Amino acid sequence: MMGKVHNYKGNRISASQLIMMVLLLERPMYGYELLKVLREKYEGIWEPQTGSIYPALRRLQDHGLLDVDNVDGKDNYSLSDEGRGWLEETLGSLSSGVLFMSRTMELLGKVALGEGGRNKYVPLEEEPPETRLRTMLEIRDAMRNNLRWIEEHIKEIEREVG
Repeated sequence: MMGKVHNYKGNRISASQLIMMVLLLERPMYGYELLKVLREKYEGIWEPQTGSIYPALRRLQDHGLLDVDNVDGKDNYSLSDEGRGWLEETLGSLSSGVLFMSRTMELLGKVALGEGGRNKYVPLEEEPPETRLRTMLEIRDAMRNNLRWIEEHIKEIEREVG
């Protein structure tokens, strides 16, 4: 899965690990339960596999970010106090960027799905190559525009800060 990589005490925390931690913030879960929630939330976009989820959870545990309790022979994962603190700090530093991207994705989603059902959703991987290319180029260009907007605002805020 793509996305920004974060660090915790020199350890790489991937975007997918960050997402797992966010889900575990809501409640502790067994590994398979977490896998099902991830698949449900990212249906048609990303299908996480057991071969990547369990090693990622073990790394988070090794870093001290997760606690694991064995209940009835199954590992039940939860955020450690240290993991909760790191996650809250990390999410706090992302909040305005996440809000901006969320609204941007919402707008793009409305266009892609069509207001009032004008268009039918077809997963991108099922589109012809020409359509996939055009869509990816449009997304790239939109992201470049968003990055330019963000850069302008960063410069503006930096001037305010001094």
